[in-house]
Amino acid sequence: MQVERFFVILAGVILAAVVAAATSVHLPVSTNSADAQAAIDRGLFLYYAYNGDDAAHAFAQAAALDSHLAMAYWGVALADGPDLNTPIASDRFDRAAEMVRRAVALSGGLPAREASFIAILARRYRGSFAAWARDDAAYREAMLQFARESQDENAELLAAEALLEGGGLTWQAGAPVSEASRDALQLVMTVLRDDPANPMANHLCVHLYDLAPDRTPALPCAQRLDAAAFPAQAEHLAHMPAHYWIETGNYSAALASSDRAYALIAQLDDGPSQLQHARRYAKHDIAVGYSAAMMLGSYAVARLWSQRMATVFDESFDALTALRFGRFSTAYAAEGGQFGGPSVRGLAALHLGHTSAAHAIAKQIDAGNSTGGYLPQLFLARLAETDGKLDESKRWIARALHNQRTDFSGELIPLIPAAEALGGLHLRRGDNAAAAAAFADALATYPNDTRALYGLSAALAAQGQLAQAAAARAHFEMEWKGADTSASDALP
Repeated sequence: MQVERFFVILAGVILAAVVAAATSVHLPVSTNSADAQAAIDRGLFLYYAYNGDDAAHAFAQAAALDSHLAMAYWGVALADGPDLNTPIASDRFDRAAEMVRRAVALSGGLPAREASFIAILARRYRGSFAAWARDDAAYREAMLQFARESQDENAELLAAEALLEGGGLTWQAGAPVSEASRDALQLVMTVLRDDPANPMANHLCVHLYDLAPDRTPALPCAQRLDAAAFPAQAEHLAHMPAHYWIETGNYSAALASSDRAYALIAQLDDGPSQLQHARRYAKHDIAVGYSAAMMLGSYAVARLWSQRMATVFDESFDALTALRFGRFSTAYAAEGGQFGGPSVRGLAALHLGHTSAAHAIAKQIDAGNSTGGYLPQLFLARLAETDGKLDESKRWIARALHNQRTDFSGELIPLIPAAEALGGLHLRRGDNAAAAAAFADALATYPNDTRALYGLSAALAAQGQLAQAAAARAHFEMEWKGADTSASDALP
């Protein structure tokens, strides 16, 4: 047991060294144990990386090293609570409430700053799970007041996190909609002014601008997170820059950030907490990387991400990927367990001129699927177009557009933007002004959408707007570098 404990402590010390080298997370606490202090800092860093389970484990190690360390139990309670991605659950509430009680019992004689952290967190758990909303609001208010009075960096970050949990990320008229989120933004920017390398401040900065009309202020935050070295347990911090890059149309940079996060996920060990963290975040992180690849022109890169998608979603994305990159025979021939199912195969059939087969496939799509998913809608739109039913085709695309605008925001983008399909429809029908408007709409929503740039160039050229067409074409060529696909085949 002593040998096992030695290796547990050694592993924690090694991770603490990595954390200290990569970040400025430090929460001084009342302990004579350097190892316990390192475990506190590691736990807070992992909480800031939204890895609550490993954060709780680190704080528990601090308690094992110094059983009288009140802030260790405070840390376990903090980590068992919510974050912006994780709602509170009754079992975690019960564990956190017990840990807070231990922290309070040990808090006599503590410095005022530590005592305040504990007393404020105790407000969050003073009642029952059913009273969470009331008590969490009291906690947020107290944390905000403490942050403003103390100007303590970690108090400011924990207050910002709690405020965002309640205030959300929505913007209007150039500012977050809720007062809570406006306060969070102010706190985060204050920390970044004084401590630009702080991982939580940069993390929250990217989140705060996820839905902002102008995301430019988050650029340095994304760049700093990309430049930092993180341990595998903090892979979420490596993923975060992909939010900014994909939202601003830098799909190559989004791929690079996603690749780094994917590599860190692959390094996680088989421990229960790390496996649980991987299960929670792998789908999202890989889906963001795949979405970025689907906006570019390299079929080979997209296939790599398609294979990664299959490992976490238990279905194949090969047919959809082949369709997106103009490999219609491959998409049509794909068998079994394909994401998008008959809709993807039907679209491939239409591109190949197999109209009878497409009509047969359409009979497999029930009314629920055809009205509730954008891929069936895009297929039925293309089928209606083939049949000469243009108004019907436009109605299906309009439904797909509505679904996408309802279901996708921030870093989440559809794998085939419906505005591209609308532009393609108009372009094929010779309505070049409408085509240009549709492609411009796609670019407004998904900046640097390569297929929309290609279509816009063609639509402008057909209208005789040669200078504008040349500019769009040059923009397209820049974004299409490294492509192994003909853009004319890739346009929906």
